[in-house]
Amino acid sequence: MQQNKKKRKLAQDIHRAFQIAAPLLSIVYVLMGGVLFFGYLGNLLDQKWDSSPFGVVTGVFMGFGLGIYNMIKVLQHSNRK
Repeated sequence: MQQNKKKRKLAQDIHRAFQIAAPLLSIVYVLMGGVLFFGYLGNLLDQKWDSSPFGVVTGVFMGFGLGIYNMIKVLQHSNRK
């Protein structure tokens, strides 16, 4: 009986840790995704307009900026709870 309580407590602690960590872990994926996505779009524009490397550089900075913006939103939201 005592061992079941310990297992249940451990499972609850792990669940709570993942609830806290999940929004913070998503920051990394959104930041990487934004940089890759906008960098790719910049590459497409560079190929279309023969303006290399300005489209890629602009796209990477836009993706990074939007990722930082999202990070700030997530951190502000997690601080409210």
